[in-house]
Parts: sequence; C-alpha cells; structure tokens
Amino acid sequence: MTDIKQHRCARYEAMRPFRTTGYALLLLHEGSAKLSIHHRRHALRPGRCCLLAPGTWVKCEAGRGGALLYLLQYESLCPALAAAAAEGSAFEDDALLLAHSPAMLTLLAQMQQLAERDDDASYFRRQALFYELLHLISLAQAAEDKPAHDAIQMTVDYIDSHYMEELQVGQLPEMANLTPSAFCRAFKKSVGVSPGAYLTQIRIRKAKELLRVAGRSTLKEIAQSVGYGDELYFSRVFKKSEGVSPTAYAASRPTRVAVVSHLFLQDHLLALGIQPVAAPAFPSVYTNSSGFPRYLQRQLQGTCPLNAETLIDLSEVQQHQPDMIIKMAFQGNPSDSSWQRAENAICLEGFPEWHHYVEALGSLLDKQSEAERVIRRVEKIEGDYRCKLQALTDAAGELLIVRALPGDFRIYGDHGHALSGLVYRVFGFEAHPSASHAFYKRVPWQTLFELDPASILFIWSDPAELARLQAHPAWRELQAVRSGSVFCPDTREWDPWGPSGREYTIYDGARYFQQAAQQRLVL
Repeated sequence: MTDIKQHRCARYEAMRPFRTTGYALLLLHEGSAKLSIHHRRHALRPGRCCLLAPGTWVKCEAGRGGALLYLLQYESLCPALAAAAAEGSAFEDDALLLAHSPAMLTLLAQMQQLAERDDDASYFRRQALFYELLHLISLAQAAEDKPAHDAIQMTVDYIDSHYMEELQVGQLPEMANLTPSAFCRAFKKSVGVSPGAYLTQIRIRKAKELLRVAGRSTLKEIAQSVGYGDELYFSRVFKKSEGVSPTAYAASRPTRVAVVSHLFLQDHLLALGIQPVAAPAFPSVYTNSSGFPRYLQRQLQGTCPLNAETLIDLSEVQQHQPDMIIKMAFQGNPSDSSWQRAENAICLEGFPEWHHYVEALGSLLDKQSEAERVIRRVEKIEGDYRCKLQALTDAAGELLIVRALPGDFRIYGDHGHALSGLVYRVFGFEAHPSASHAFYKRVPWQTLFELDPASILFIWSDPAELARLQAHPAWRELQAVRSGSVFCPDTREWDPWGPSGREYTIYDGARYFQQAAQQRLVL
C-alpha cells in the first residue's frame, strides 16, 4: 500500500486531476460527485466505490452538496480484482461500481489514522487492514456479479435454443430484467461479444455444420434452418463473417475429424488448423458448459463434447458423420473390436512425448509442415522460459513433484511424463534423487517426510489431502516448509500434452514461480 487520503470537497469544488501510479480505490462516502475517467464523465452516487487500474486519468468534481471521498492507492492486487480494476477504469456508467459497506468505511478510517504513525507495529497493522479491505471488496464484487451473471446466462441459453427462430435481440434485456445499456454491457462482459454478434455467431456456426455435411440441404433450406428467411441476406452475412460465400465454403469442405481419447487431442488438431466435430470433455474437472479447458473453449465452439468420464459409444460418435475417428484406449473406453472394425476409425497408441502426437496427427492428415512449425514454435517458448526461470530454479534445490489424492499418493519421476518433463527440462528444476524413475509411482504418504526434499511441487491434488498433510506434526520440520519452498499452484488446467495446453502451463507456471520467488524475497 502506498497512500490513503480523505478529500472533503465544497460545493462544485474539483479535485486536482491525477493519474494513478498503481491500483487505486476511490470511495464516495457522502454527497455526490461527477467522475471523469480517461476524459469520460460519469455520475458517482454516494455509497459506491470504484477500482482503478494503473495509469488511469481521474478527475472528480463535487456536486451541489459537496462530497467526502477516500482515495486509496496501492501497488499490487490479486488477479481477479486486477481484472475488476481494469474494467472499472473503462466503465460506461456507475452501474459497474461496487457498493461499499460500513465495514469498509471503518477500515479506511482506521488505516488513515495508522498512516499518520511511522512505527513498525502501525505499518503492519495497516497492511492487515488493507488485505481485510480487499477481502470485503472481493466479496462485494462476487455478490454483485452473480445475479447479473445468472440473468445473462439465461439469455445465452435462450439464444442457443431459439437461434433458428425470428429472434428479436431487443427483447432480451427485458427477459434479464436489465436496461438495454446495462444488459449489453453485462452480456459483453460475460460472453465477449454483443448479443447481436453472439446470435450471428451461433447461426453461422450451425450453418457451417450443415454446409460441411455431404448430401446437404439446399442453401435456402440451410438459411431457414438457422433463422434467416432470406437466403441472399444469409449469404451476405455468411461472407462477411467467413470471408467466402456459403457455396465456396461448402466446396472447400474440410476433413471431419472426431476424437475419442483421454488426452485433449483436439488441442493438437486445432494447432494443425483442424477443428474436430466431436472431442473428449471432462465435466467434473472443467465445470463449464462444455467440459473443455478455458484456453480451448473459444476455438472449440461448434465441437460436440464427448464425456470421457463415461463409456463413449461408437454410434454416438458416428452420428456426427466424421470422415475420421482418432481413437485411443483409456480407462473405461477400450479400443475393442467395434472400433477396430469401423472403416473410418484409426486406433492410436500412446507416445512418450507431446510432440510425437503432433507428428503422428500431422502425418495422418497430410499436415507435416504445419506440425513442424507448431513444434518449433513451442520449443522456442520453452527455451525462452528456461532462461527466464534459471535463477529461481537454481535456488530451489532438489525438487520433488507430488500428487496427493485420497488413498493415492504419487511421486513423479524425472522422465516419461509430460508434466515432469516440463518441470525438470523446460523450467529447469533439479530433480530429487528419489525421482529417477519413469512416469510416477505410488508410495505411502509418509514417504514424503522420509525423503525430506528441499522443494516440493504439488500438482492436481485434493485440497483435503493437502490439509491433512499440513496438519501432521512432522510437516513443519520439512526443510521445504522451513525454507518456504512448498509450491501449490492451481494446476487444474495445466495440461502439457498439447501445444496450447503446454503454452498455458508454461505461462501460468512461470507466473506462479516468479510470484513465489518475489514473496520469498519480501519475507
């Protein structure tokens, strides 16, 4: 935290314009004010606060009755609130501002009093109050976002199920019980595009699915089936969206590929320029509407998710009319005789390295040159980040990669697994001597205390199991705990087997380890 000030402005008095150097919170306690953010004016109601990102130009003018404001500027923020601050710095009206609570005012008043003292105890108490304030803000943000999110999701579901009708976008705000401007803003925040653009995306995506199918309906029938009564207008909208006419798109019909595997081979296909018609999903892991990781969702719009946590039947996949089915054997889904007899199914075996899958798929789909470019690009990223992380990985000492699940404690070896290979070869951590095996091995959880590694990385672990470990009397005696070298990143979306997943894991992992190193320096 850098600065906290109280500003009492007389009637129509203006604060001196300023530019935030770090993150900031502006809170109107009493009165009214007009706020100008990046030279755009907005009304600021009493009892509201605004999060601002670094570099935001701010002007504030008191209303008729004057104003009492708090301005708090600070250096860093958690990712979720940083996003809220960036949004607050670009808001269109005061509907995006958060309502403050009496508790926030109490904290700000206490922080201001402590700011006048220069002893260590006051400083640390002020820091504690600051984090308590951020906690209250995050709760307020979540409380205000949820009702709007639920209303927007209802309209998204409505569009998804009524896109083929003469749907009037102007009716959606009333359905969500929001004003048109508030609805459009909330919809774009949640979905990424305006309601009209989303409706067009859905219709064009459905039209593309129909155009890809051999023996398709006429252009007029396809236009009508996706909500366009006029086929000429449909053709204009399609060409504007895709760059080619519906007829030209149908003539260049790509190979229709479906994936049935425990790996996200759709990641590899997308990197090769092919969107699969159906692909594996894990809805209990990725709790969204598709069951795909966030970093693949946008690219997989229109791909049917296949629940890989259940038995996937061949007939379920064939209904998507794929030219090729890429099938891997995995738990609960063997490559039995029915798959082997299917003329369009290719049974693929597992490979030791991620790039072997890219090479194999590139060969199957005549995309060898694309596969080579993908591999070179990812390897370039790997080399760059190994250099960036070298200092902190050298300082970490011998690292052990662990996964703690109920009744299943695993230690990962230094080779034979995509994630351990990334951690040891790409990030550059030194493997603990006990990790000389391949893939992973299951051991009693007490083994961790016997090995006493210098650093520990927990991946894909159960929170309750981690809590049980940390409650053990021997936990505090581990040298990794004493040195602050226990790493517990959120690895739910770490998936280093495919190009996009590998990039995401590298970026997210590097960010986590760099932040962990900075925190150790502060401590």
